[in-house]
Amino acid sequence: MRAAAWHKQGVVVVPLDEIFDDWDRAFLTGIATKLYGARTSASRKSTPWAEGEVIDRGDGETWTVVATTGKSVTVQRDRDGALATLGQLGEGRP
Repeated sequence: MRAAAWHKQGVVVVPLDEIFDDWDRAFLTGIATKLYGARTSASRKSTPWAEGEVIDRGDGETWTVVATTGKSVTVQRDRDGALATLGQLGEGRP
């Protein structure tokens, strides 16, 4: 999937735990933080999203998880109640 993201969309997916040089890791972290906001303890966990969990995407919008299945997570935007899936928002969690 990472290779496809690079070849098809020009998007580089680099897990920080695979970057061993401190300067390179700091550089990439700085770019990601500038683009997407700082990571939080909630955004770092690798467990599935739980109903009621609030997601702050770092863009001024917050979403609350309202339903989860094995393949999809449905969220509701706090501002206006709009529904979406994390896939539609381009979000996910391993």
